[in-house]
Amino acid sequence: MSQNLFELFTADPVEYNMKHLKTQLFMTLITLIRENEWTQAVAAKKLHVSAPRMSNLFKGYLEKFSIDTLLEMLVRIGYKVDADFNPENRAQPLVINVKKVTL
Repeated sequence: MSQNLFELFTADPVEYNMKHLKTQLFMTLITLIRENEWTQAVAAKKLHVSAPRMSNLFKGYLEKFSIDTLLEMLVRIGYKVDADFNPENRAQPLVINVKKVTL
């Protein structure tokens, strides 16, 4: 039996990877919002989205969000996303990191 949830729903590696990335971005956002103890209303204001949109995020309705939108939300709250590519690393050639922007 597969240990990866997405593999149960798709055999398409592109679709799998896009869903996986979207899930990782979603989890990062939710974690940061909770760590800051923001209410949904406060988070919506900081992320420049409507209250219903924030509710969709908290309910996990990922199909309503693009990867671009989730990335933009992270940037709005002071984070940057770096991608490091090392073609010699066959196991993990692309590593994406979310880092707090220091001013």
